[in-house]
Amino acid sequence: MKAYSLDLRQKIVAPYLKGGISQRHLAKRFRVALSFIEHYRETGNIVPIRIQQTPAKLNEQQLKVLKEIVSANNHATLSEIRND
Repeated sequence: MKAYSLDLRQKIVAPYLKGGISQRHLAKRFRVALSFIEHYRETGNIVPIRIQQTPAKLNEQQLKVLKEIVSANNHATLSEIRND
């Protein structure tokens, strides 16, 4: 998921700072995750959180085999590949 732009973040935070609107209502109104507003409330920061990338579950050799299977059968579904 792409991070919200800073200008959108500022537009969301502005009504929150004025008060009179709940976090849930604000998230619903702007169609953003409630966690964004909660993060702002806790830290006062609108900069996107950097999320660490999860390491690959397959090693290099396994990835190579998978790429070969997919390129040989690029039209096959996962269940078809699994049954081969």
